[in-house]
Amino acid sequence: MKSFNIIALSTISILCLVSCEMKNELTGSLVNKDDTGMLELAINVKQPVSQTRTDGESTVSTDNFPVIIQGTSSEVANVTREYAAVTEVPTSIEIPVGQYTITSHTPGELEKQMSSPYYSGNTEITVTKDITSEVNVECRMANSRVQVKYGDDFKAAFSEWTITVDDGNEMCMTFTQNDIDAAPVYWHFAEDATAITVNIRATTTTGNTVRDKRVFKKSDAAEKYEEEGDVFTGGDAVEIAMGTVESSTGEVTGITITTNITFEDSEESVEIPTIDPNVPSEPEKPEEPGEDDGEEGETGAITLNLPEDVTYSISAGNAPAKADAYIASEVGLDKIIVTITSGNSAFQEIIKDLVMDEQSFLAENGGVDLIDNTDFGELLASSVGGQAPTDGIKEYIFPIGAFFTFLNVTGATDEGKSHEFHITVTNKNGETANGVYKVTITE
Repeated sequence: MKSFNIIALSTISILCLVSCEMKNELTGSLVNKDDTGMLELAINVKQPVSQTRTDGESTVSTDNFPVIIQGTSSEVANVTREYAAVTEVPTSIEIPVGQYTITSHTPGELEKQMSSPYYSGNTEITVTKDITSEVNVECRMANSRVQVKYGDDFKAAFSEWTITVDDGNEMCMTFTQNDIDAAPVYWHFAEDATAITVNIRATTTTGNTVRDKRVFKKSDAAEKYEEEGDVFTGGDAVEIAMGTVESSTGEVTGITITTNITFEDSEESVEIPTIDPNVPSEPEKPEEPGEDDGEEGETGAITLNLPEDVTYSISAGNAPAKADAYIASEVGLDKIIVTITSGNSAFQEIIKDLVMDEQSFLAENGGVDLIDNTDFGELLASSVGGQAPTDGIKEYIFPIGAFFTFLNVTGATDEGKSHEFHITVTNKNGETANGVYKVTITE
């Protein structure tokens, strides 16, 4: 009997020890249960005044916002608490003493362009032994509301147009006549975005082409607040209004672009003056003896802005919505030659058969000139609604994303390889510019 009791007591002791060890593991390196404190969390959203006014909503539900508690001081560096939604967060959380960062945000990842606001916030807290700390994480809007509006005069004057809004980093926003009633775009501005460029090419109902360009800076806003700074940030609401300039005979001679901004904590919008596109951004280079740079007063500089190289997964469906290359030259574009290097054998076979006006995208065959290319124009019309550039055009948006359908059909790129779009631009002065855009695809 005595032997039995000794065995039983030993078994119970072992079970207790295992239980304690499991509990320590589950509480994230908790060695001494006495060295803990308690957290009581609250997650809320601070909406921009303009967003509240526009949507007619006073609050945004945070119920499905994920919450992450991450230890930052050395003694709790390995301690993490993650909750898929605010509704899963306990009323009180027992946690080892130390310093933590608590983060919460709208479900999903913050993307460059979205169809809705994205809120995020974080706060730091020190957990003290035997103390209950009440923590409030305020989530603010990380992207900005951007909307292009068209006056009745603009809609009556033009049959089609392409407008790009560029913050100088990565991809740019593109608007066409097909977006006339589109909802606002929610844009994550670049961290150093102090200026925004608006380019437009429009065709009048009589077939004439009108081009214009404007640059506006947040620092030039008619009314500012010290806390705003000069960089476009989350919570700003930007409205770009398009109108027309008419001659005394009623002929459309130009486009007006008016920009207004509403700051996060303001109820009223203020105008941001725009820079005249006809004023050169750089002084003209004096002509040297014997130098011939084309027509007098025109600069031959070429602008070739490519989207950022991308890697995406077919199964995840996270390919970019678009991939636009902006091409421009004040003296006019003469050639836009595109060659494609495939990242796998399947796409290589497609390229061999993809002939545009009897031209091939293969480098050894010289590439395809997009200028006045009928087959290329038909490809765009059937896929993304665009059109081929015409001879002498001063600016063009090349929608590389039109090829994504072909890329997705051929599957993942080979290891260490990408699909490469090589672009060579020549202007009417004979000057050239080159660039490469790479697409890597995973399963």
